[in-house]
Amino acid sequence: MSFAKKIAVAINFNNPMKDILSGLKDLEFINKSEVHFVNVYLTTTYAIGLGESSIIYPIASDQKKIQESTVAALQKIALELLPAKFEGKIVTDSLFGDDPKRKFCQYVEDKGIDTVIVAGREKRGFFESSFTSYVNKHTRANMIVLKHKI
Repeated sequence: MSFAKKIAVAINFNNPMKDILSGLKDLEFINKSEVHFVNVYLTTTYAIGLGESSIIYPIASDQKKIQESTVAALQKIALELLPAKFEGKIVTDSLFGDDPKRKFCQYVEDKGIDTVIVAGREKRGFFESSFTSYVNKHTRANMIVLKHKI
């Protein structure tokens, strides 16, 4: 079984996670890994009329612009969060889906990710957030939860 050869870091721009993920700098085992910084945007489908076509928001042309700016932001975040002597490969991906949790898990499986890193939030349950619990349950990847400092 491999460990931390291919890592996915879940990035949520809506929640403060930068301080929590700053702990990545201390994880020496990731120095030569392939690290994927991944953000998934929620899409919403609006039906027009009865049985007629539907509109997905954000629309395709906006998705392209959002994706480009998100990838640039993810690249910046990756450089800030990874160890100074990082020798691995950085991959940044911006995805869209009507179920971000499921979309992220599908990405993890499709890319052969062996370790997932998430920023835990103060919530409920063992892993503290529904996203973390869902990913733990629906992927075969190892999981590292970096918690906020109390």
